Amino acid sequence: MKKVLSLIAIMIVLVIGLTGCVNVNYEVTLNKDGTADIAYVYGIEKSALQQLGSTAEGLTEEMKQNAEESEYEIEAYSDDTMEGFRAKKHIENLSDISLAEAFGEEYVTDSEENQFKIDKEGLKTVYSQNANIDLSSMDDNTSSMVKMKYTVKLPTKVGDNNASEVSNDGKTLTWNLEAGKINEINFTATSSSPVVTIAIIVIAALIIIVVAVVIIKKLKKDRKEKNNDIKVDSQFVVGNETKEQKQDELEENDDDKKQDEE
Repeated sequence: MKKVLSLIAIMIVLVIGLTGCVNVNYEVTLNKDGTADIAYVYGIEKSALQQLGSTAEGLTEEMKQNAEESEYEIEAYSDDTMEGFRAKKHIENLSDISLAEAFGEEYVTDSEENQFKIDKEGLKTVYSQNANIDLSSMDDNTSSMVKMKYTVKLPTKVGDNNASEVSNDGKTLTWNLEAGKINEINFTATSSSPVVTIAIIVIAALIIIVVAVVIIKKLKKDRKEKNNDIKVDSQFVVGNETKEQKQDELEENDDDKKQDEE
């Protein structure tokens, strides 16, 4: 793939002085399973292609061939003003992603500091990168003709970052790389495992159900005890009333006996 990028440098030289420009976008999609998909999107302004004619066509075809030899899939790329191609490939290990391959060894190294990192922190997964893309050696003429972007698509919403643009869902970051300076790439994104999230939801639901059952049982028990107390009180009252009635009857009988004796 480095040959492809060196050919882009040739195209840049050819385009300088013309009315057209070159767009280069390097895209990395991080997947939840720890793999990644990378893509290079190259586009040359259509007006420049017309001026360059067969020269541009020859360079583009050679770039496509080199990309295919590096096991990239090639598809055509075109919009209102640009025309080119997109080279994409699936990567099993993040350590195989090479920024030096993407931007050239003269602009960035494949040091450990520039690599993507995936760390497990308890039940969470943390995605991060802290890289430097050094374009300070590019001159003003080149920078005015070449627009380079670096895009990272995450499986979860990003946290701290210094991206030029962030999508509405917070998962796609884009850096507009500036010539003549060192471009810093920083981001951190944290996600919980779906299995863990589901487990937490299930446990929380079970706790709520258990608490509800305990409360209902307690309410039933309190109601039953209250009813028993009322029943006992009623029996006590009835018993007292019956006892008082018997006492009154005895007293009445005694009075009747006395009256008879008299």
